[in-house]
Amino acid sequence: MIFNLRQPLQRQLGLVLTVCSLSLAATLLLTGPVYAQVPNPQNDRYGLDTTANQATLDTRADRDLPTIIGQAVNYFFGALGVVFLTVILVGGYLWMTAGGNEEKVKQAKGFIINGVNGMIVIFLSYALVYLVITALRGAVTG
Repeated sequence: MIFNLRQPLQRQLGLVLTVCSLSLAATLLLTGPVYAQVPNPQNDRYGLDTTANQATLDTRADRDLPTIIGQAVNYFFGALGVVFLTVILVGGYLWMTAGGNEEKVKQAKGFIINGVNGMIVIFLSYALVYLVITALRGAVTG
């Protein structure tokens, strides 16, 4: 017994094309144009200065060297913190999926311990760098 699948397939294809056509027509006819509005692009640089001010970021070009170094160190330590937090999370995932296998549990504990040790090193090095930059800033400014 051979089924005639041609008619139901054509009917489904017609239905899909009809729905797509109606959706496209509704989208084009019912929506209006949207224009970006910038009050004064020369002074505000398309809202970047306003956003930076609201985020309390310094946009001055005449920043001093210790401030620039301090910001770079903060970004660097933040990125390292994310890396070691990821190491800890990987260790936790490995431990949860170990299924009682002692070798996998030992490996997971190693990940977690190394991640915690990395975090401790980051905090201690941040304290040391903060102390050095503060001392240098005090020596330079008198």
